[in-house]
Amino acid sequence: MPTTQQVTGKRKRHFRRHWRRVIGWTALLLDHLKPVRVSLLVLAIAIAVTFGVDQAAELYLIALWTDPSGARYLGLLLASALAGLSIWYAGRNAYRLRYPRWPALQERRAARLRDWLPRLLGAAVPMLVCLGYVLALSKLPHDPCGITGHCGQRSWRAIGLSLESVAMVVFFVTRRRLWNALSRRRSSTLPLSRYPSHEQRVWRVRDLGVVPCTFFVVVVLLNILATILIGLRPEALDGIGPLAIMLVAQAFLCSSGSLLCMVGDRRGVPLLSLLLLLSASLHWMHLNDNHKVRQYASMSTHQQPTPPPPETRPSFDAYANAWLDDRCANRTPCPVILVSAEGGGIRGAAWTAMVLSRLTAGIDSDRPSSRGPLFARYLFAASGVSGGSLGLATYVSMLNQPVADGAAALVERAQAMLGHDFLAPTLANTFFVDFTQRWLPGAWLNDRARALTRAWESAARKQGLDAFAQPFSMLYQKPGGEVSAALPALFLNSTTVAEGRRFVQHPFQPIATPEREPWTAGFDGSSWLDPRVPLSEVVLNSARFTYISPAGTLDTALANPPVPDRLQLVDGGYFENSGTTTLLELMRMLRAKATQRGQSLRFIVIHISNDPLMSDFVDQHDPQHPLPLYSATCPAVPGRLRHSVRGEVTAPFDALLATRNARGEYARVQLLRALQPDPVDPSRGDVLWHFRLCPGDYPIPLGWTISTPVFAELGHQLDRHYPLAAMTRALEQQLPP
Repeated sequence: MPTTQQVTGKRKRHFRRHWRRVIGWTALLLDHLKPVRVSLLVLAIAIAVTFGVDQAAELYLIALWTDPSGARYLGLLLASALAGLSIWYAGRNAYRLRYPRWPALQERRAARLRDWLPRLLGAAVPMLVCLGYVLALSKLPHDPCGITGHCGQRSWRAIGLSLESVAMVVFFVTRRRLWNALSRRRSSTLPLSRYPSHEQRVWRVRDLGVVPCTFFVVVVLLNILATILIGLRPEALDGIGPLAIMLVAQAFLCSSGSLLCMVGDRRGVPLLSLLLLLSASLHWMHLNDNHKVRQYASMSTHQQPTPPPPETRPSFDAYANAWLDDRCANRTPCPVILVSAEGGGIRGAAWTAMVLSRLTAGIDSDRPSSRGPLFARYLFAASGVSGGSLGLATYVSMLNQPVADGAAALVERAQAMLGHDFLAPTLANTFFVDFTQRWLPGAWLNDRARALTRAWESAARKQGLDAFAQPFSMLYQKPGGEVSAALPALFLNSTTVAEGRRFVQHPFQPIATPEREPWTAGFDGSSWLDPRVPLSEVVLNSARFTYISPAGTLDTALANPPVPDRLQLVDGGYFENSGTTTLLELMRMLRAKATQRGQSLRFIVIHISNDPLMSDFVDQHDPQHPLPLYSATCPAVPGRLRHSVRGEVTAPFDALLATRNARGEYARVQLLRALQPDPVDPSRGDVLWHFRLCPGDYPIPLGWTISTPVFAELGHQLDRHYPLAAMTRALEQQLPP
């Protein structure tokens, strides 16, 4: 019998052989992944976005469920097939090259891996889209078939993608047999090897053959052509769909990236690493900054601004005096409506525009006036952040250019304006134009932020709204140049990067003076911005949220530039997402001005928030000081609370993000405490209405694209949680005829 020592030695030798085999196969697998690393990286990012980004769920729901267009679904199938075929064909040709650094790619024992890996990667594209859609369905809190009205296509569109994935695998497996069967009938057709791994290996890319070389040349030319066309007219992609745009971009990235890897790996040159180093160097030295803040309509995001014309904007004091003279003569107290609109992407924009439109239409449904809607007439100013700024700009633009139906058409016009796909043009510019600019020294191309503003301007023009493409201050000037107080004043908030302070944008001459500093720890935007700055650019500066809209470099060309003379702007929500800080300062300025004039004001504050999970600050009101309040009571959200203790690595980042929300909560409470009740007659004191969103039947996205069911969900929440008829009647009684 073998001794214990012999058994132990045998086991050790077996263990070592086993691990040598595992390590060998692992090294072999890693070597085989290197030629297709671009495709693997793109697919890995797509998987991470699908499973880790909540906004991606709405894209899948729009494309496969709520969109009634069969043509767009067919386009999605074609884009999925294009991306899958590009990944497969690029990978198949990558394995035909000989790489001196990776001799393992020629081993026979991995031949089946070289045969099947490109096939599986290509067929994974439509299957990933299908899985993303299934995951998005699983996140729905309910089954909102009554909201969408498209339940019939919920299953068969997913089945179509699954069948496409199966069809691609069948094509990859049988195409050689079919081709060889054809070659036996036609002597001019050369047969193919039975398996891709049996094909002759070559040393150079041009030796791959006519068809592969033609494929790569066509891909490069089409990539250049697409970049040029997208740079010229990104808004033309409205209606194609964000998913289709990303799939087409994926096809180009995988094909072009694989070609670069093949050329570089064959010669032992790390082309991708060198390109990343070049891009990082250009970025670090600010040599390719194409994210300039546009100071006038004809300016590009890669140009330096020209000196501005003489100051033509009206002053805030002139606007406030004209407004008080027109609305508050012989009225004590005079009602003044103020609005603050919270940030939140397209969700904040749609909710803000819908709330204000419904209030306006509800009050003016039976009383048309030649002087405009009554609600809008007594709306003095509004403060917005990010998506709330877009909603406010949409509402004011509609007031500026009314239609025959007047206030009754506001809701439909707002939905038609904001229902456009603003994300597809932005993503197209990101993957083609901005991506190209990252490798070019110097700034030559418009950035993705300009694609977003052009999409806004195009959607507005289709509704007869020209204000987005025109100077912001023109909304508050008469043809002769005198101040016009017909529209509510917009104050849109951005944030500066280096200073971390508010950047308050408004259509007037600088309000901040040595004698008056209205913005606490904030910059007066008019001191830096050109009088000709378009409304779309002002909204963009308030909505430059992380990476989708890049930080904007503001270079002023004023004769006497302020200090600092260069700022970098990001989303206003980085500082405070509610917009109530600026609204509180406006309220104080207007109250002080009215006191100087011997007038008494009664503020009716409407705060519009859009986070379904936020706590209601109205509940913190002191009941000992009566104040007319209204806010919806949202149902409790089931589920356990997250633990309050974080790890030492994530704790600093979580604290920074949580502080942003806490500043908004603090600002709301300060606004609430600044309102003045009437101890004798509460109906004559200040008023606060909080329009909030609740967790509903359909998820409401934060991105820049929105579907019809989301508008239906917003309308249902207004009807379910708010007695709009009673609220508008109460507001109508407080406003003089």
